Amino acid sequence: MDTQRIQVWRDPKTGLQWQCESPGEKTWHDALSYAKTLELSGHNDWRLPSAAELESLLDRSQYRPEMRASVPFRDLCSYWSSTTFAENTDNAWIVMFDGAYILSYSKKNAYQVRCVCGKARMI
Repeated sequence: MDTQRIQVWRDPKTGLQWQCESPGEKTWHDALSYAKTLELSGHNDWRLPSAAELESLLDRSQYRPEMRASVPFRDLCSYWSSTTFAENTDNAWIVMFDGAYILSYSKKNAYQVRCVCGKARMI
Protein backbone atom coordinates (compact mmCIF):
# COMPACT_ATOMS: atom_id res chain seq x y z
CA MET A 1 0.00 0.00 0.00
CA ASP A 2 1.45 3.39 -0.96
CA THR A 3 1.20 5.67 2.09
CA GLN A 4 2.03 8.69 -0.11
CA ARG A 5 -1.40 8.35 -1.72
CA ILE A 6 -3.53 7.67 1.32
CA GLN A 7 -3.91 10.08 4.21
CA VAL A 8 -5.77 7.82 6.62
CA TRP A 9 -5.72 4.09 7.29
CA ARG A 10 -8.56 2.30 9.07
CA ASP A 11 -7.27 -0.54 11.22
CA PRO A 12 -9.51 -3.58 10.64
CA LYS A 13 -8.45 -5.00 14.02
CA THR A 14 -9.49 -2.02 16.16
CA GLY A 15 -11.62 0.18 13.91
CA LEU A 16 -9.36 3.16 14.65
CA GLN A 17 -8.38 5.54 11.88
CA TRP A 18 -4.68 6.44 11.78
CA GLN A 19 -2.88 9.35 10.19
CA CYS A 20 -0.53 7.81 7.61
CA GLU A 21 2.07 10.59 7.49
CA SER A 22 3.77 11.75 10.66
CA PRO A 23 4.30 15.52 10.88
CA GLY A 24 7.71 14.77 12.43
CA GLU A 25 9.09 15.14 15.92
CA LYS A 26 7.40 17.35 18.50
CA THR A 27 7.41 17.76 22.25
CA TRP A 28 4.48 16.11 24.01
CA HIS A 29 2.62 19.40 24.55
CA ASP A 30 3.19 20.46 20.94
CA ALA A 31 1.96 17.04 19.81
CA LEU A 32 -1.26 17.47 21.79
CA SER A 33 -1.79 20.94 20.27
CA TYR A 34 -1.09 19.64 16.78
CA ALA A 35 -3.63 16.81 17.18
CA LYS A 36 -6.34 19.19 18.38
CA THR A 37 -6.01 21.33 15.26
CA LEU A 38 -5.54 18.54 12.71
CA GLU A 39 -8.16 18.29 9.97
CA LEU A 40 -7.61 15.31 7.75
CA SER A 41 -9.78 13.23 5.45
CA GLY A 42 -12.98 14.95 6.58
CA HIS A 43 -12.29 14.48 10.30
CA ASN A 44 -11.45 17.08 12.92
CA ASP A 45 -11.57 14.81 15.99
CA TRP A 46 -7.93 13.68 15.84
CA ARG A 47 -5.96 13.04 19.02
CA LEU A 48 -2.78 11.47 20.25
CA PRO A 49 -3.30 7.73 20.70
CA SER A 50 -3.11 6.12 24.12
CA ALA A 51 -0.16 3.84 24.84
CA ALA A 52 -2.49 0.83 24.43
CA GLU A 53 -3.72 2.10 21.05
CA LEU A 54 -0.15 2.51 19.79
CA GLU A 55 0.78 -0.90 21.13
CA SER A 56 -2.16 -2.40 19.20
CA LEU A 57 -0.15 -1.80 16.02
CA LEU A 58 2.38 -4.43 17.15
CA ASP A 59 2.29 -8.09 16.24
CA ARG A 60 2.53 -9.61 19.72
CA SER A 61 2.65 -13.14 18.28
CA GLN A 62 6.35 -12.55 17.55
CA TYR A 63 9.14 -12.89 20.12
CA ARG A 64 10.44 -9.42 19.27
CA PRO A 65 7.28 -7.71 18.02
CA GLU A 66 7.26 -5.53 14.95
CA MET A 67 4.39 -3.56 13.50
CA ARG A 68 1.68 -5.85 12.15
CA ALA A 69 2.12 -6.66 8.47
CA SER A 70 -1.18 -4.95 7.58
CA VAL A 71 -0.02 -1.55 8.91
CA PRO A 72 0.91 0.61 5.89
CA PHE A 73 3.16 3.05 7.75
CA ARG A 74 5.80 0.66 9.04
CA ASP A 75 8.86 2.32 10.54
CA LEU A 76 11.18 1.98 13.52
CA CYS A 77 10.57 5.39 15.10
CA SER A 78 9.43 6.27 18.61
CA TYR A 79 5.95 7.81 18.96
CA TRP A 80 4.27 9.82 21.68
CA SER A 81 1.18 8.47 23.37
CA SER A 82 -1.36 10.63 25.17
CA THR A 83 -0.77 8.58 28.33
CA THR A 84 0.96 10.44 31.15
CA PHE A 85 3.27 8.42 33.40
CA ALA A 86 1.38 8.24 36.71
CA GLU A 87 4.50 8.19 38.93
CA ASN A 88 5.97 11.31 37.32
CA THR A 89 3.50 13.50 35.47
CA ASP A 90 6.35 15.38 33.76
CA ASN A 91 6.74 12.20 31.67
CA ALA A 92 4.53 10.42 29.14
CA TRP A 93 4.68 6.98 27.57
CA ILE A 94 6.21 6.46 24.15
CA VAL A 95 6.19 3.34 22.01
CA MET A 96 9.53 2.60 20.38
CA PHE A 97 8.79 0.49 17.32
CA ASP A 98 12.46 -0.46 17.11
CA GLY A 99 12.22 -3.35 19.56
CA ALA A 100 8.63 -2.76 20.77
CA TYR A 101 9.66 -0.97 23.96
CA ILE A 102 7.14 1.06 25.89
CA LEU A 103 8.92 3.59 28.07
CA SER A 104 8.24 6.92 29.73
CA TYR A 105 10.26 10.01 28.89
CA SER A 106 10.15 13.71 29.65
CA LYS A 107 7.35 15.56 27.88
CA LYS A 108 10.00 18.11 26.86
CA ASN A 109 11.71 15.55 24.60
CA ALA A 110 10.81 15.41 20.92
CA TYR A 111 9.40 12.20 19.42
CA GLN A 112 7.35 11.35 16.34
CA VAL A 113 3.61 11.99 16.24
CA ARG A 114 0.91 9.91 14.58
CA CYS A 115 -2.67 10.90 15.32
CA VAL A 116 -5.70 8.67 15.60
CA CYS A 117 -9.45 9.16 15.60
CA GLY A 118 -12.39 6.99 16.51
CA LYS A 119 -13.06 4.64 19.37
CA ALA A 120 -11.34 1.28 19.43
CA ARG A 121 -13.47 -1.86 19.31
CA MET A 122 -10.86 -3.90 21.15
CA ILE A 123 -7.34 -3.42 22.37
